[in-house]
Amino acid sequence: MNIPSLYRTTRYFHWLSAFIMLGLISVGYYMVYWEVWALYPTHKSIGVLALLVVLPRALYRLQKGLLTPTSAVSHHQQKLIEAAHWALLAGTILMPISGMLYSGFGGYGIDIFGFTLVASNYIDSAAVPYNETIFILAKAAHSYIAYGLTGLIALHILGAFKHHLLSKDVTLLRMLGRA
Repeated sequence: MNIPSLYRTTRYFHWLSAFIMLGLISVGYYMVYWEVWALYPTHKSIGVLALLVVLPRALYRLQKGLLTPTSAVSHHQQKLIEAAHWALLAGTILMPISGMLYSGFGGYGIDIFGFTLVASNYIDSAAVPYNETIFILAKAAHSYIAYGLTGLIALHILGAFKHHLLSKDVTLLRMLGRA
C-alpha cells in the first residue's frame, strides 16, 4: 500500500503531539489534584520540549492545510470540524507557552532536565514572581487551556469513532496508517 508522504508526516506529527499532550495534561491533573509536586520538574521539562514538536506541526498545518475529509459532510459541519482542528492546534501551542510564562514569571524558573533556561527566584524557600501580573494571567491561562484542550481532545476522539463506527469511512484507518 502506497501511502502519500503528506499522510505519513501528518500522522507522525499527530500521534507524537497527541501522546505528549495527553501525557502532560494527565500528569498536570494528577499533580494538581493529588498535590504530587515531585513530578513538576519533569512536567515542565517535557512541556518546554513539546514546543519542538507542536511548533513544526503548526507550521506544517499552516502550509499544507487540513486533510480533505474522507466522507461528505455539510458545509456547516465542515466549518465546525475545521474550527475544532485549529483550536486543538492552537491549544497545543498555547499550553506549553502559558506554562513557561507561568513558571518563568512566577519565579519558579524554567529548566529542561537540569539545564536552566530561566533562573528561579526564591527567597526564604518561597518563589517570588518576576512579574506578578504575567504570572497570574499565565497561571489562569494554563489551567483554562488544559480544561479546553481536554474537552476538545475528548470530542476529537469521539469524532474519530463516529467516523469509524457510524459513517463507516476511512478517517480513523487513515490516521492509524491502514488506509
